[in-house]
Amino acid sequence: MHDLYTALAEYYDAIYRRRVERISREIDFVEELFKNEAEREVTRILDLACGTGIPTLELARRGYSVVGLDLHGEMLAVARRKAKGEGLSVEFIQGNAPEVDFEEDFDAVTMFFSSIMYFDDSAIQQLFNSVKRALKPGGLFIADFPCWHYGGSSPIVWDERKGEERLVITDWREVELAFQKLHFKRLVQIVKPDGSVRAFMVDDELNIYTPREMRLLAGKHFRKVKIYGDGHELRPNDRRYWLVAMK
Repeated sequence: MHDLYTALAEYYDAIYRRRVERISREIDFVEELFKNEAEREVTRILDLACGTGIPTLELARRGYSVVGLDLHGEMLAVARRKAKGEGLSVEFIQGNAPEVDFEEDFDAVTMFFSSIMYFDDSAIQQLFNSVKRALKPGGLFIADFPCWHYGGSSPIVWDERKGEERLVITDWREVELAFQKLHFKRLVQIVKPDGSVRAFMVDDELNIYTPREMRLLAGKHFRKVKIYGDGHELRPNDRRYWLVAMK
C-alpha cells in the first residue's frame, strides 16, 4: 500500500505527466477562486498532501509564500530537490494532514490530486477541524475530488518515459457501492534499457463523496461552502469537483 508515494516517488511526476502539463491552468482557476471567494488577500498558503510539489511549486512561482506538507518523506525529498533546482523558497514539512497544528497562520489551505478521498467520515471531520484552525478569518480551503464513476471500471493502459526508462501503467477500479469505497488499483511496470522489468502494484482504498455529501460535511465546519466543476460553476456532467470552503 502507498507504493505510489514511497517506492515510486521518483517516478511520480512521469506517471502524472498529463496532470503536470495542465497544473498551470488549474492554478489559474484557483487564483480566480482566491479573488472571487476569499474575504481576505491570499498571500500565504498551506498545501496539504503536497506530494512532489507539483501544485506547491507552481503557487510559489507566482509569488505566494507556501508551506507544503506531506505524509511521505520520499515525496518530500523530490519536492525539495525540485524547489532547490528552481531557486524557489518553499518550506516542506512531513506530517499527517488531519493532525496539522497551526493557528490562523494561512490565508488559504489547498489539497490537490484527489487527496481528500483518503479520509473516511471520521478522518475528514478531523481534517476540516485542523484546516479551519489553520486558516485566518475569511480564508479559503480548496480541495479537488473526482466524479467516482468517471472512467468506468475497464482497465486503462498507457506509456510514459523517465529518461531511458519506459513506464507501462495499467489502472483499474473496483467499487463497493454499499460502503462508498473505491479501490484504486495500478500496476506500474518499469522497463529498463536492457529489457529488465521492475513491477509495482498499487492498491489503495479511497472514499467516495458526491458533491452534495461534501457540501454537507464541510458545512458543519465552515461559514460558506460551494462546489465548483472543473474550472467553472458546477455542471451536471462534470468529471472533477472543487470544494471551496470559507472560514
